[in-house]
Amino acid sequence: MCGRKYASEELTWAEYREMLSIIQPTSNLQPNYNIAPTHVMPVCVWESGQAVLKPMQWGLIPTWVKDAKRSYAMINARSETLEEKPSFRNLLKSCRCAVLVSGFYEWKRDGKHKQAHKVERSDGKPMILAGLWADNPVLETMTYTIITTEATPAFAPIHNRLPAILEPDQVQSWLTGQWREAGVMLKPYAGNIDAVPVSNDVGNVRNNYPELLRPLAAMG
Repeated sequence: MCGRKYASEELTWAEYREMLSIIQPTSNLQPNYNIAPTHVMPVCVWESGQAVLKPMQWGLIPTWVKDAKRSYAMINARSETLEEKPSFRNLLKSCRCAVLVSGFYEWKRDGKHKQAHKVERSDGKPMILAGLWADNPVLETMTYTIITTEATPAFAPIHNRLPAILEPDQVQSWLTGQWREAGVMLKPYAGNIDAVPVSNDVGNVRNNYPELLRPLAAMG
């Protein structure tokens, strides 16, 4: 499960334009070191023949929901069952999105203890996560969910699920291709990622500062 992400100050609009081919000018990108469900962030979708950014709330609310208080916002969607779930099945054709982040957090369980880890690409580049989005006309809310896959053998000691990570040259096909072509991209990430222990302070959504990314080994 992916329940927290982060976008550091190094994730600039230039990175968005380069990795997602965003062409419209924009400004005032603010870092968020503890992106939690319900937080709003820019999400990449395909609109009028080009990639654009839309502010969306994390936690997908299906289009037919009329009362957000009575709904369960889905922050993750399992890749293996997307075609079986009505909440996701109807979005596969034209409501796919890409979420650019510096990395995400995951907790490794050791008995009763859980230790937070920051997870990022080994090459230092931002991560592009595959997702689905929905525009609820009644609630006037745009929301999204992150798709997850089985963990790689290397990541499995941390957690048994891993966000579906895309490469930059896959983004347009993911956003615009036929589902039979896009769906095959949802597999455990073949690239290298690093999982580094960090402070469990990230578990409190009110904590949001650069020090959350500091490795525990450097705090000693």
